[in-house]
Amino acid sequence: MQALRAQSHIVVGTDFSESAERALDMAVRMAQPGVTRITLLHACELSAELGVPDPLATPALDRELIGISRQRLADAVARHSGCGVEIAGLLRSGRPWDKINNVAAEVGASLIVIGRTGAGRGAIADLGHVAVRLLRTASRPVLTVAGHDREFEPASSLRESSKC
Repeated sequence: MQALRAQSHIVVGTDFSESAERALDMAVRMAQPGVTRITLLHACELSAELGVPDPLATPALDRELIGISRQRLADAVARHSGCGVEIAGLLRSGRPWDKINNVAAEVGASLIVIGRTGAGRGAIADLGHVAVRLLRTASRPVLTVAGHDREFEPASSLRESSKC
């Protein structure tokens, strides 16, 4: 883990799940305060991408999806403030694996961190479809973090005990 501490920019993909929160916690723990920047990215899939039937796939629904995503992203960034690590929230629309790869290239990230589901059987089921597609297409290293590891201590609890 020492070699990973020298990362200058980490992109963390989030869908606001427990495993995504743990991925952000891991990135914060790996980050070097004052050196490492973290971009927390949520790729909001709009109504048409989600398969919402045409009569229901309206601009109003998409605005609502974007508004909810924007608020949840701001909340996630706020939960990790005060750790000495610059964390910027970024909202994009589209397929998550494409957007994560695009943003990682745009910011010159040296690492991508994402959560994995831990549900189902076998390697693909354990990773989840976004993680599998990202791993297949990424142009830089990807670290996946399980959402079910009970021994992992979240960065937010480290901050409260002033170890962050």
